[in-house]
Order: sequence, then C-alpha cells, then structure tokens
Amino acid sequence: MNVRIVVNPVSGRGKGRVRADALRKALLERGQEVEVLVTRQPGDAQLFAARAGADCVVAVGGDGTANEVANGLSASDASLAILSGGVANAVARQLGHSRNPAVLADLIVAGKTRYIDTGLCGERRFLMGAGAGFDAAVAARVHERRAGKKAGIASYVMPILRTVLGETLPRIAVVADGEILCDDGEYVIVGNCRESAGVFAGTPEAEIDDGLLDICVLRNLTFWHTLALLFAVIRPGFAQRDDVLYRKVRTLKLSPADVEAAPLQIDGDPAGHIPATFHVLPKALSVVTREQSQPAESQSQDPA
Repeated sequence: MNVRIVVNPVSGRGKGRVRADALRKALLERGQEVEVLVTRQPGDAQLFAARAGADCVVAVGGDGTANEVANGLSASDASLAILSGGVANAVARQLGHSRNPAVLADLIVAGKTRYIDTGLCGERRFLMGAGAGFDAAVAARVHERRAGKKAGIASYVMPILRTVLGETLPRIAVVADGEILCDDGEYVIVGNCRESAGVFAGTPEAEIDDGLLDICVLRNLTFWHTLALLFAVIRPGFAQRDDVLYRKVRTLKLSPADVEAAPLQIDGDPAGHIPATFHVLPKALSVVTREQSQPAESQSQDPA
C-alpha cells in the first residue's frame, strides 16, 4: 500500500511533525511505502492530497487540515485517514480515529474503511460543518491573531468574549429544502458531524453517513441568551428547545436579511460571507475507521 502523510507542522502545539514521524515509522515497520509532505501555507494539503499514486492519504492536524485533504481527494479513490492534532478534532472523534500512531497504522494496513457523507458549499467540500454569524466572526478573529502560529483552546477565549460582548450580528434568511424557515437568524450552524461548531455539539443529532445535513438556527442572541445557550448545548435536549430551530435537510440556502452580510466559516476556517448554498453528497468519501461499510456504489443515495 502507498501511504501519503500530509502534516500541518504547527498542529498539536507544534508536535505535528513528531506525530507524523511516529506514524511513518509504524507504517514502514508494517511493510508499507510511505511519503511525508509538510505544508507551508494554506492550500498545500489539498494540493498534496490531489497528487496521484496514493492508496491512503493521512491528514496530520486538525479539522482544517482534514478538510483540505478531503477536497484534494474529491476526484480520487484513495481513502482519508486522520491523525488528529488540532484544537477541536471533531471529525476524528466522530469517526473514532485513534490518536495513537501505531493503532492508526494497524487500521490503515488492515484496509478498514467506510463511506461517509460530505457537505458541499459552492465547490468546497466540508466534513465537520459550517457556520454563519457568531462562530464565523470568532473564526475570523482567531485566524487574525494566530497568523500561522501554534494554536490551542486558549487562543479562542478572547475572540469569543469580544464577539459576545461587542459584535452586532447581521440577520440571516434561511431556506431549507425550498421552505422558508426564518429571516431573523443570527447564528446558523450547518452540521455533518455532531460537533459541527468545533468546540461544542452545535448539531447534536447529526450522523456522518445519513445522507442529510443538520441545521441549527439561533435567534435573539442577547448577551444573557448567548450565555444560556452555551450552557444548554452541553446538556441533553438542546435540539428540542423552544428557542432553537433545528432541522435535517438535503439543501440549504443562507442569504443576508440585512444590508450587511454575515461572515461564513467552513470546517473552522474563514470562508468569506453569505449568501451561500449547501448540499449533501451522500457516501462521497472513503475514510479509514474502525467500522467498515459497503462500497459507495452499493449504498443508497436517497436515504429515508
């Protein structure tokens, strides 16, 4: 098997290369052919993943690195594996990926894969989810402050506080599967994973292979209401709250309901502003995981 390891060197508080080297050693010990490519700037991981010749491409980093690799594999039959080392690691957790390089090497060699859905916004795939409004404003501030440096949970504290205390969020019009849901959303979460908002489960009922996207719309985000929701999201029943608009959909369109357009993030990285349209691509990506599934062509593309 030809395995390509794509590593974000600043992931895992700068331990990305060390973790990639440990995985490389484990794979070589198991008789695999391995190459390691180190990213230097945004977009490198996608370009590295798109190169021909790999049976499996491993993303060593966080959800952003996994996103780039998944986009690079959009025209490939190679499988994606994730050796997590970012802040949130939401996709790796939902897939049950091990943080142990030796365990991941065993799964890669065993060929244990399953097919999962990917979301699509414009021409960009996403694995974890997307957000318009609150978390996109936070993501923009985090990336401004980080500027390629090592990141941790602490790097999100001040951007979150500044956004909660000082940000006036533009209203968002939401149309799901052709139905107008509202025109006063202030924070819209689009989830392919349960932890679609990265550090918390913004779409707690999402499944990564059900052929659907989950959406959560929050409105009237005063300071105290925002704090209440931040506490409520970690408890059961969040999706059923009266002040939460929650749906499972196949298509979604977000448009500005104000003069100012709300910011957008995809898999934790700033992605401009709405308007934006989202679709789901059922069983579109092969991933290495503990659970195996049928090949993509034998899976139902129109789930009930």
